[in-house]
Amino acid sequence: MDRNIQNELARRLLAHANAATTDIADRQMHMPTTEYLDRGTWEEEVAAVFKRKPIAVGLSCEVPEIGSFLSLTIVDTPILITRTDEGLKAFLNVCRHRGAMVAPEDCNGRRTRFSCPYHGWTYDNKGRLLAVADARTFGPVDAATHGLTEIAVAERSGVLFVVLTPGVGFDAETWMAGVDRHMGLDDRRDDYELVGSRTVKAANWKLVVEGHLESYHFAQLHRESVGQFMVNNCTVFDRFGPHILIAFCQKTIDQLKNLPEDQWEPLRDEMINPQYLMFPSTMVTIWESAIIAQVIQPGAEPGTSISRLVYGIRKSQSDDPEQRARSAAMLDMVANLVQDEDYWASFQIQRGLQTGAQDEIVFGQNEIGLMMFHESLQNQRKTA
Repeated sequence: MDRNIQNELARRLLAHANAATTDIADRQMHMPTTEYLDRGTWEEEVAAVFKRKPIAVGLSCEVPEIGSFLSLTIVDTPILITRTDEGLKAFLNVCRHRGAMVAPEDCNGRRTRFSCPYHGWTYDNKGRLLAVADARTFGPVDAATHGLTEIAVAERSGVLFVVLTPGVGFDAETWMAGVDRHMGLDDRRDDYELVGSRTVKAANWKLVVEGHLESYHFAQLHRESVGQFMVNNCTVFDRFGPHILIAFCQKTIDQLKNLPEDQWEPLRDEMINPQYLMFPSTMVTIWESAIIAQVIQPGAEPGTSISRLVYGIRKSQSDDPEQRARSAAMLDMVANLVQDEDYWASFQIQRGLQTGAQDEIVFGQNEIGLMMFHESLQNQRKTA
């Protein structure tokens, strides 16, 4: 992140922290509880947004070099991302013979050929059909029309984006709306090394996203964890098309009052905590030496979701065993924190909404991030 952007965020957060204020909306918003309970709404979101809009699914450092691959299942759709000598490729992870997965499910590694475990049809990492097992008895197959089914893919600022529906493309520059330049991570895969990933289950995907878009809950829900060093109910927001930047601050930000701005290093000194919502549901947090993506997706039912946390460390730090150990510990800490506190709360809320105790939720003026998110969601539903 550019130093000027860091300082601008720090100025805004410092002013809020000193005045005990936060960015606010000019009104409250009323959200029907059916948004989190209704199966028809959930099915529409999966079909219109998750399957037809670009979604962030991971980090570029998960496919760091030519010959590497990443296989994932996103809203019950198995996909395969490969890095070839022609660039990044993405496919449905589906053999064109009988539909089995050609790459092992939910993993990454190095492989330039993928052989179906059912009958052995083999493809290269560009999706081309190379061989049909026992082709003499199987009969003729047109290899040109039986390659893996390709889907649109792009990477920006170290983040991987795909569209799950074949034949639906997107212009990455238009879709990003400048958020990638704001992040300033232009070195992409060359800048980070993968530390690892964790998977955590939670309630309705929108409840999970909402929990990442406000700090109003820090003092209560996180009073024994991050609430001890983060400023409660103190946030700033910026919008980039459907994407949102939310920045929090630590209590140490008060130290900036005694320094001239040309000596400020708010990201390095961990005084600000910028997080980007890559619409619809991936949170990307950047630090001076690391990046983490929380890839949130709807689960098998309206009241469930899955969050895959992926952690990358700057290569300039990766040769330090102590730094790598701290990074691995940080990944475990974040996974445990969201599981035991944030996502625990999401299940509590889900159960509460299911009781019928209320017909709507009221978002306060200080919960402006939630309003921005739902406005973007409604707009993208309409344009699907």
